[in-house]
Amino acid sequence: MEAIAVIAVIVVLCIILGVKAIYLLFAAVILVAAAFAASMLLLAFFFVRLLFSKKHKAVFSRIDKSPRSRFMAAYYIIDGTEYPNIFPVESFLHSKLYRTDRDYTVFLSRNRKFVFDRFACITCTTGTIIGIACAAAAILFFIS
Repeated sequence: MEAIAVIAVIVVLCIILGVKAIYLLFAAVILVAAAFAASMLLLAFFFVRLLFSKKHKAVFSRIDKSPRSRFMAAYYIIDGTEYPNIFPVESFLHSKLYRTDRDYTVFLSRNRKFVFDRFACITCTTGTIIGIACAAAAILFFIS
C-alpha cells in the first residue's frame, strides 16, 4: 500500500514539474517489466532448488507461522523431524488440502531447511513455464 502512495506522489510531482505523459508511461512500462523480471527470477530460482531436492514421504503436522516470513506455512514431518513448506499455506479449504491422516510426497531441500509440497511444486513449475513463455512472446513481439 505504501508503494502505491509513493508512486502516486512521484507521478504528481512529475506532472507539476512538467514531465511529459509519454515519459511517465514509459516509466510505468519499465516498472512493470522489472516486477515481471524479478518474479520470473524468483520462480526460476525456486524451480532450480526444487530440481535438486530429494523426494520423501511426509506427514502433515500443522499450520503455523513461517520461521522466515510473517505468513503461515504448512509443516511436514519427515523421519521424526519437522520442516516448514517454502511457500505460504493455501488460504482456502485447509481441512481438505492439508490432512493429517495421509502421507504426502514432498521434496526436501538439500540444506534440509524446508520442503516443497505439491502446491509449491505446482507454483514453481507453472510459474517458470508461463514466465518463460511470456518472456519469449515479449521478445518476439518487440523484434517483429
